Amino acid sequence: MLLRSVVGACAGALAGVGFALTVDWHREYCWLEVGVTGCGDSSPLLLPPFFAFWMLVAGLLIYLGFRLVRAERGWLATGIGSGLWVLLIIGVVWFKALFLDMYQEDGHLFVLQAAVVVSCVAYLAAALFVGRARTW
Repeated sequence: MLLRSVVGACAGALAGVGFALTVDWHREYCWLEVGVTGCGDSSPLLLPPFFAFWMLVAGLLIYLGFRLVRAERGWLATGIGSGLWVLLIIGVVWFKALFLDMYQEDGHLFVLQAAVVVSCVAYLAAALFVGRARTW
């Protein structure tokens, strides 16, 4: 049980950090500076592919980690963890929009930090409650 929790937390942390760094890199690239024209209105359309890629990375990490610790149901834990990550990040963005009055840069950093924490919690909970040790 402890090993499954560690696998889920580490996979979630790596996926969350990767997603946050990818979004931050894209934001810095699209920032309007001298000589940079920006990414235009289609820039938010790249967030779902980034998110899906890092979900896939987390899934592979959980699957390989479960194989290493001889646990089952790695893909089920991945699916539930990904769904939790989506729901929790939507909740964080909703909470920030309604209850927090932040400047643009502070709000961006808050969402990036929350993406890391939320992904870690989502995959930890999924790996803890869904996975089980092999009995053979």
